Amino acid sequence: MNNPGISVWGVAIFCLLISMMSQADTPAELGYLFPDEWEEHAGTMMIFPAKHSYGRKTDGLRGEFTALAAAIAENEPVHVFCLAAERESCRRWLEGISNLTIHSGDYRIDWARDNAPMLIRNREGRLASAGFRFNGWGNKYQGWQRDAATRDNISRVMNWPVFHSEFVLEGGAIEIGNAIGIVTESCVLNPNRTSWSRAQVERELKKMLGLKRVVWVKSGLMPDKVTDGHVDGLLKFISKDTVMLHTTDYRRDMNFSICQEAKRVLLAAGLKVIELPLADDIVHMNFYIGSGGGIAYVPICGDPAQDDPALNIIRGRYAKVIPILSVKLAEAGGGIHCYTQQIPRIGGK
Repeated sequence: MNNPGISVWGVAIFCLLISMMSQADTPAELGYLFPDEWEEHAGTMMIFPAKHSYGRKTDGLRGEFTALAAAIAENEPVHVFCLAAERESCRRWLEGISNLTIHSGDYRIDWARDNAPMLIRNREGRLASAGFRFNGWGNKYQGWQRDAATRDNISRVMNWPVFHSEFVLEGGAIEIGNAIGIVTESCVLNPNRTSWSRAQVERELKKMLGLKRVVWVKSGLMPDKVTDGHVDGLLKFISKDTVMLHTTDYRRDMNFSICQEAKRVLLAAGLKVIELPLADDIVHMNFYIGSGGGIAYVPICGDPAQDDPALNIIRGRYAKVIPILSVKLAEAGGGIHCYTQQIPRIGGK
């Protein structure tokens, strides 16, 4: 659990790679694309919850964070990024977990899905970061500007070159499978993030992530005052042609029509749909697929009446399902997928 130093030559090479990326050469033109989550991973990124963000709620979040990190580390390397001032706390919480490396520096906002690098891979198997902008989920909190550099800070320490984009996009705002991206209009086209047209957004997503097409769903689950309806709470690619989708039979729930409209759009796009019952206290859809695609880490609330119906469906798709109590995570506004970001295997699938 140490943080290997970065040599002067490593930094120089990193800067040289960035300078060589001309605006004329987009990631897509250079053969980069965003690999599917179920492919082999080189590891998983996580960002340690900072006390300045949560105060007295910090320990509860750190407990669930630690349980998740330990579970993932049994299957693949875990890279945890923490604020330099909290390195010792991070070390104490994660002590005893093997296959885990702590990197301390200026790494803020613990939602790695949204604020860690979105890694793309080229035909030669090299990795780079799709450097979309972060603006605090639409300027939702004071001081978000200090957190906007987290993606680049992580990319720098990991020696990943960055393709920068002027477009605002959190990782949880797009779900990708088989070079198809699914996004929600409620988030991606929200005026608090962009004034771009739908056509402009599509072009940017295709050139930055190597997508073949973009599927637009009107809204994510509501109410959602933080992310404005991130797609990774509503649905998830589980194979190249199949999407798992949250639905509810309760017609008075505002999400009934949202989910049914999403189902219509997905089927019209030629995708198969597996429905997952929407619970009251947890978003089971916000699960993470481990390296190789055989493991699913699923958030649960600890109530069998809510957890079991969803777990039984997910168990039908994965060789191993690991439930992780995620109550504090849910109270903070996220889940397991929000807390993780995969590092694709270097050199191909």
